[in-house]
Amino acid sequence: MRKKYDLIKYIILNILILSIIYLSYINNFRICLTYNLFKIPCPGCGLTTSLVSLLHGDILKSLQYNILTIPLIITYAFFSFWYILDLIRNKTTLNEFVYKNKSKLIFICIIIFIIVSIRNITNPLLYS
Repeated sequence: MRKKYDLIKYIILNILILSIIYLSYINNFRICLTYNLFKIPCPGCGLTTSLVSLLHGDILKSLQYNILTIPLIITYAFFSFWYILDLIRNKTTLNEFVYKNKSKLIFICIIIFIIVSIRNITNPLLYS
């Protein structure tokens, strides 16, 4: 019963997050706290516009807005699939992997954060 509840909660949470992102996009409202306070784009700035460009088939424009979009989609799909499999099989392999590799994952995230921050700060598309 718990895994069914966790799966429903996971799906609802994803729908809620995507709805908020979509509503901010169609209303041309930036939900980025960093940009709204300091007028400097964060590593996540441009992801929504990049995703919309990707959905329209414009890969180059998508990468111009934010280079993280395609890797994030692939990573999200991979870990979502893994999480759902763990729920179905009643296992915790994803949790074990994250716990075992926590320091490596944090290091990778920090490096990606720095690289994308530098790129986004110099990206004129994100200053509109």
